[in-house]
Amino acid sequence: MKTIRRTFGSFFTRIGAGFLAFWLAVMAMFTVLVSQQRAELMLSDMESKSNRLMGEDTDILLDPSTYDATDETELRRRLSKAVFMADSTDPPNLQIVETAITDLNTGDILQSNRWWLELIEGENLYRVDMSSQPREVCETILAGAGAAEKNIESLPGMTFEVWADSVPGYRDDAYLKSITIKPTKNVGGTWEPTGEVRMVECTYDAVQMKNLPLKTMTCSGIMYPGPNGATAEQIAASLSSPARQALREWAENPSGANSSQTVEKPWLVRTYRRQIKYCPFAESHYVFVSYAAEGYPLKASLPVLIPVWTFSLALALFCAAVLSYALLRVWRRQERVEQVRRETTAALAHELKTPLSVLSATAELLGDRLAPEKQAHYLSVIQAQTRRMDDSVRQMLELSRLETGVQALRREEFPLAALAQERLAAALPADGSLHTELASDNEYMVNADRALLARALDALLENAVQHTPEGGCITVRIANGMLSVANTGDAIPNHALPRLWEAYYQADPSRSTKGDGLGLSIAKTVFDLHGYTCGAENTDAGPKFWFKFA
Repeated sequence: MKTIRRTFGSFFTRIGAGFLAFWLAVMAMFTVLVSQQRAELMLSDMESKSNRLMGEDTDILLDPSTYDATDETELRRRLSKAVFMADSTDPPNLQIVETAITDLNTGDILQSNRWWLELIEGENLYRVDMSSQPREVCETILAGAGAAEKNIESLPGMTFEVWADSVPGYRDDAYLKSITIKPTKNVGGTWEPTGEVRMVECTYDAVQMKNLPLKTMTCSGIMYPGPNGATAEQIAASLSSPARQALREWAENPSGANSSQTVEKPWLVRTYRRQIKYCPFAESHYVFVSYAAEGYPLKASLPVLIPVWTFSLALALFCAAVLSYALLRVWRRQERVEQVRRETTAALAHELKTPLSVLSATAELLGDRLAPEKQAHYLSVIQAQTRRMDDSVRQMLELSRLETGVQALRREEFPLAALAQERLAAALPADGSLHTELASDNEYMVNADRALLARALDALLENAVQHTPEGGCITVRIANGMLSVANTGDAIPNHALPRLWEAYYQADPSRSTKGDGLGLSIAKTVFDLHGYTCGAENTDAGPKFWFKFA
């Protein structure tokens, strides 16, 4: 079966998708909680303002004892003054408030935020209907008046060309036609013109203004509805926003008596409230007081949410990348082990097949009538091949027990030099074709499992014996808390050095008949169980394997 090739991208795609799904779920819950909390604060603020408008603000406004009750014109003028202009402290278009007072009998709008600009002509004061003016006009007026500016270095002189509409004894209204701007600059404490002149055309209905006189006026006062600390651009955007226009239309055109409506959601908070108030100087003696407010908690929470979203997403992607890299390394290691296992399995199958073939052929020969000396020879062949297969199977089982931790350590204190001398003598071939050298600067008493450590030393020495040419030398040296086994012979390829300790791996597959690739893996497992570090390197004389026990 062909193995599918994995890459970092494939792991990151799958793991990143899981992290992203988890991130979306957590951030959705977090966003809803934060927005809901902000919605509750907005609703509380709206209810507080609504109660104030419906209570003391309008009670004082409609109380004739606070004015000259004999001057109805003055009372009506006072009534037309805005008393509830301020929005919340939220930036524009995050929480909008509109109020209005309407004559119940005539439907006339006595008070509304549409009249946030006042102009003056001589002794006459006009309120200006700004409901249809675009953002550019609002921004021009606010900037010219220095609205929301802390350090004013220059202000333009503004004159307004307007149509005047006066109702005797009631009110004076004005409608903008154009604004003439003449910038000035503060020089030595006095404002001097710069010589520039600019004109801004306003929005108007020519048919409606046809019979009204055209006059030139100057600014008397500005009382715009908007938050504190906003810029002229932000306030102008708020004054001309469709959301504010919709709220104003509801507040100025009440269709019911005492009523209220409240909506509270994480993305929208809306409050509508109306009350009928007694007014001794209105024609019907009753007026509608309307309050309309709308807030956007989710949008208001963005300054907090965006950094949290960004940081958490970056953290999630970073964790996904780290995990993907770790899994890729594990997968590649497993892939290498699996590849070596397949190769070694084929080699082991070939190795087991050879003695099995010999056993089969020898067994058949034993069936013939042979001389006793030949029968003894064939029996020794069967025994040798059986031992060969038993050694291979026993090594595989030993590695499995060590890796799974089935075999526990039986520690005891003993001299390492004596053990090394014992195992070196046992590993040497009987023909004396190899030279040996053992050097130790101390006995080095170690607390370890003697049997397992002997098995590990056997693996190192067997590996050295297998790869040392006839007449070569094997050197065992113990010094500075390290035991090394070096042999003369060919150097190990550099790319193979890190993988020599892997199970079934052989640096030179052509030498597979000399071993099954499990000895060094068993040795490393023993060293790991004891907490020892091990390694392999090439020297001028030949390869060297070592482990540090101190």
